[in-house]
Amino acid sequence: MQLKKKDVQMAIQETALELFYQKGYFKTKMSDIAKEMDMSVGNIYTYFKNKDELFDTVITTDTVDYIEETIVNLARTCNEYHLEKDTVSINDAIEKYLRVIVNNYREVVIILDKSEGMVYEKKRCSIIEKIIEVKCSTGLTPSYIGSSFEVRGKFDKIIINGIFDVILMGLKEDAATSEERYELCLALFKFQIGKNYDSYPKE
Repeated sequence: MQLKKKDVQMAIQETALELFYQKGYFKTKMSDIAKEMDMSVGNIYTYFKNKDELFDTVITTDTVDYIEETIVNLARTCNEYHLEKDTVSINDAIEKYLRVIVNNYREVVIILDKSEGMVYEKKRCSIIEKIIEVKCSTGLTPSYIGSSFEVRGKFDKIIINGIFDVILMGLKEDAATSEERYELCLALFKFQIGKNYDSYPKE
């Protein structure tokens, strides 16, 4: 039975999402998507006028905003954990935010690591800047870094980039199930957070 137009469109989007995740936006060609779907390139263009339009339907502005908000909220929650508020509910919140990230792992990897040539290629930097603002508001920078605002900013940027890289590696790992990917990323995240926060002086 012939597939309905909407079904074909959704199949193209799902295939594009996987290829953008694997190869990145810049290296993915419309011909790659057509080949993966065993259809002509011309047929792809009957649904999407170009790769930019296809990308925008796969990675929507709402998706980007949602993931950015989730990551920043995760950072804010980690600060609360360090300040030793309600650690049980904070642990639950960390796991909730991280599960959102893992459930959308392909979109997260594309936005943070594989958007070269697109409007979102600097999104990672802007998210890191927001996380640094959250940290500055709570004073969570080791005292041994000194008082230089510039040095503290560079320190935070390097640390946060390192955490991003570790989590991205976890998201890219082949996993038998989504739950295994989640457990791996949760373990990596808690290890990184513990390692980086253990040296911070308690208030």
